[in-house]
Amino acid sequence: MSEAFRIYVDLLWNIIAVFLLFRFADNALPHRIKQKHKLIQLIAYTLLSLPEHIPFVFVIGLLLDISFLLALSWPDWKKSFFILVKFRAYSHLSGIVILLLHSLIFNDFTVLSLSDIYEEYKLIIISFLAYVFYVLYTNYRQNRRISSRYSLYFSMMIGAICLLLSYSTLYICRKEPDSQMLPLLFTVLIILIILCISLYDKFLALVVENADYKIQSEISRLQENYALQVEENLNALHSLRHDIKNHLIIIDGYASQKNCEKIHEYISSIGDRFKDASPIQTSSTAVSAILNEKYTLAQQKNISCKITCDFPDLKIDDFTMITILGNLLDNAITAASKCTDGWLRANLQQQDSILTITIDNNHAEEIHEKDGVFASTKTDKSDIHGIGIKNVRKAVSDLRGQIDINYTGSTFHIGIVLPNYK
Repeated sequence: MSEAFRIYVDLLWNIIAVFLLFRFADNALPHRIKQKHKLIQLIAYTLLSLPEHIPFVFVIGLLLDISFLLALSWPDWKKSFFILVKFRAYSHLSGIVILLLHSLIFNDFTVLSLSDIYEEYKLIIISFLAYVFYVLYTNYRQNRRISSRYSLYFSMMIGAICLLLSYSTLYICRKEPDSQMLPLLFTVLIILIILCISLYDKFLALVVENADYKIQSEISRLQENYALQVEENLNALHSLRHDIKNHLIIIDGYASQKNCEKIHEYISSIGDRFKDASPIQTSSTAVSAILNEKYTLAQQKNISCKITCDFPDLKIDDFTMITILGNLLDNAITAASKCTDGWLRANLQQQDSILTITIDNNHAEEIHEKDGVFASTKTDKSDIHGIGIKNVRKAVSDLRGQIDINYTGSTFHIGIVLPNYK
């Protein structure tokens, strides 16, 4: 093995390891790593790749890693060691597992033991696959609010390129181990995959930003409607207080005439002004806003609606609460509106650090359920149904909560238990 090839192999190996460390640090730290810190670490490992037979190279690598992590997370030095342990454990364990599976698929145990060049390329590929798998996993974990098809398409594309990288490199290495084109092809494919990952990261960031903007716009709209509703109720109360003296004079006049029937009729007429319930108020303006909007919608559809709330402080983010309450109340209102005497009951109750959400309603249509997925009885196949419940299940699962769904021929019940603490 020539000195140039040894430097090339060591450099690739170290760069892949550094990129994997960057991922671990980015996912564990509350802030993104600055480019200058990444550049310093890359330069340090590049210099480490140049000399041959460096004494205590493993210790030097550990010192570089821990120094890098301490600089990023100081004074929380425990976090630095925690990231380092996770990074090293994943690197070794994933490398062993991927090496065994990869060798079984390619059936190259014999070649691996006979060719040093083949072994070097093979180990770099294994290290790179460990990096790619970790990227795919963390992207999925961090962007669960985004439709899964994006991650699926990207994973398929990266998987195909990685297979191309493995097959083409190892095939050429078997046939022509001294080929000058092999390092060039290998490097180009690795750079291509890293570029794809970087572009996909930027795409995900834009999608997440767009999703956050949409939900914030929806929350703002709900809060504006809620504020208008509160203002309307206050104006109605002020108007009533202004007129109450006149109403009492009229009632007193009927009383002096001992005309009980007129008193009853007049009280009934002015009583209509009290029918509108006061706005639902909770410790969360977003929750108050959506509950009031759905309550108003239920009234417009002549549904008997009762919503009760009792929770002092909400730790769950607005996005999740809007997802859960919006979907469930929309489904309940839709089902109850098809009944002659539609009704809906919702309750949000906190006990200790647990928030319980229960929603009950009646329904008239037959319920079709398969593997926890509910399908509509509508004949319009272009309308997508059951997505609401799916999104709710996902939101509850992300919070490590529990959801229970029960129904009879005329009633539907959903009970949700969520941890309400940080």
